[in-house]
Amino acid sequence: MITKPYKNEDEYIWVQELQQRLAKLEKEQQTESEAEKLRLKETHWMHCPKCGQKLAMEKCGSVEMDVCPSCKGVWLDAGELGTIVESAGQGSFFHTCLKIIRRR
Repeated sequence: MITKPYKNEDEYIWVQELQQRLAKLEKEQQTESEAEKLRLKETHWMHCPKCGQKLAMEKCGSVEMDVCPSCKGVWLDAGELGTIVESAGQGSFFHTCLKIIRRR
């Protein structure tokens, strides 16, 4: 039985080439994924999730709310609900709602 004298070397080169191709493919997919995330953000940024209209910024005390002029929906950024509740004080409707939300 004749075997190739460089069988292990051929296998090593094949594995190296495969690893390089996989690394290149992963990098390309990551770049495409980042581009797709950016495209989606640009498409949906500051648009109403309910009706798709452009959101308007409204100032309410120290909080800037995102309001939809079409469906009148209101959206808050992270931490803004807590700021509203804290400014309303104990026993208010907002404070009661926050206690319910925190229990979940």
